[in-house]
Amino acid sequence: MQASTQSRIEVIDVLRGFTLIGIAIIHFAEQFYAGAHPQSHNNFNIKFLGDEIVMGFIGILISGKFFMIFSFLFGLSFSIQLNKSKGDLPFVLRFFWRLLILLLIGLIHHLHYRGDILTIYAMLGIGLLLCFRLPDKVLVMLALALTLNLPSVVVRGWQATQQPATSVEAMFTGADAENELYYNTVKSGPYKDVLIANFHELDYKYKFQVDSGRIYITMGLFLLGLYAGRKRFFENLEQNLPYVKKVLLKRSLWIMLALILAALIFFGGAELLKLQLPEIVQWTVGGLLFDSFNLVLASIYVAAIILLFQKKRWHKLLMTLYAPGRMGLTTYLVQGLVGTVLFFGFGFGLLGEVGALASVGIGLLLFILQAYFSSWWLARFKYGPAEWLWRSLNYLKVQPLRN
Repeated sequence: MQASTQSRIEVIDVLRGFTLIGIAIIHFAEQFYAGAHPQSHNNFNIKFLGDEIVMGFIGILISGKFFMIFSFLFGLSFSIQLNKSKGDLPFVLRFFWRLLILLLIGLIHHLHYRGDILTIYAMLGIGLLLCFRLPDKVLVMLALALTLNLPSVVVRGWQATQQPATSVEAMFTGADAENELYYNTVKSGPYKDVLIANFHELDYKYKFQVDSGRIYITMGLFLLGLYAGRKRFFENLEQNLPYVKKVLLKRSLWIMLALILAALIFFGGAELLKLQLPEIVQWTVGGLLFDSFNLVLASIYVAAIILLFQKKRWHKLLMTLYAPGRMGLTTYLVQGLVGTVLFFGFGFGLLGEVGALASVGIGLLLFILQAYFSSWWLARFKYGPAEWLWRSLNYLKVQPLRN
C-alpha cells in the first residue's frame, strides 16, 4: 500500500501509541515504584519463575528503549510546529509558555508518581528553543554525542581515576533507611504523606537523570527529532522508505550484533583472564554499550513500525494504536492515575502483593481499554481531555472540543 500524505502523519501517532505500550509495560512491571528498592523488598515484584522471565524480557527488549522513541517524537512534534510557524518570535514565546504549562502538569503528576517524565521534558524543551537555529551538521553531531551519552562517559572516565573510585551502588541506591521509609509510605501511607514524599523526591529524580545520563540522552533525542522534522522526513516518507529499510533496519541489526559481540569480548575476556575490573570501569564501558544497544534497538522498532505500516494487512492492525497515540498525554496520565491507585496506599495498596507477570497483564489490559476509549472519544471530540486542557491553557482561552 502506498503511504498517503495523511498516513504519513498517522504513522507518527501510531509510533507514539506503540511507545505508550512499552511505557505501560515498564511502569506496571515496576508497579510505579520508580527508584531504588530497600533491601527488605529488593524483589518485591518477583513471586515465581514467570515474573523473572517477564523482567528479563523487559530488561532486554523494552527498558531504556521506549523512552527514546517517546523523546524523539517530542522533538519531532516541536519541529513540525516550528515548520508551520516558520520559527518566528510569537511561536518561540508561545512554545515557552506551553512548556511552563507542561511543567505544571508534570509537577502535579510527579507528586503522585516520582517517575514522571513530563517535568524533565518541560525543562529540556527549552534546549529545543536554544538549538533550533543550529546548522544541520552541528545539530546532528551534538544530537549523536548526547544520545550516545558521551558526557557521562567522560565523567565516568574521570571518576575511574579518582581514589577511592566512586561507588556506583552508592550513587544509585542511596541510604537503605530512606528507601525503606519511601517504600512504606507509598505502600501503605495516606494520600498526603505520598504527596509529601514525592515532593522531596524531586532531587532524587534529577540526580538520577544526571548520574545515569538519561538527561543527556533525552536531549539528544529531542535534537534528532528536531532534525528529522527539519528535513520533513515523515512528510516525505515514501521516498525515505529505502533509507528506513537499509539504514534504520538492516544496518542497525548489524550494529546491534557488533555491540553484543563487543560486550562478550570485553566482559567475557576479563572473566577468562581473571581480571578484576574496577566497578566504575565496568559501568563506563557497560553503560556505553548498553546505551548504544538501546538506541539501535529503538531504531529497529521505529523502522519496523514504519515499514509494516505500509503493508495493507498490518496497516489496519497498527491503526489501533493511532487514537491512544494521538491522545498521548491523556494516555500517559491515565496510566499513572490507574497505576498509583492500584499499587499505592491511598488506593488498593497492591505494591509488592502481586508479581510482574500479573501487573504487566493489568497494564496491557488497561492499554487495550484506553485504545477503545480513545477511538470512541476522538470520534466525538477534537482533542483528548488532557490535550484540550493543555491547549486551552496555552491560548488562555477555552478551545472548541466537539467535532
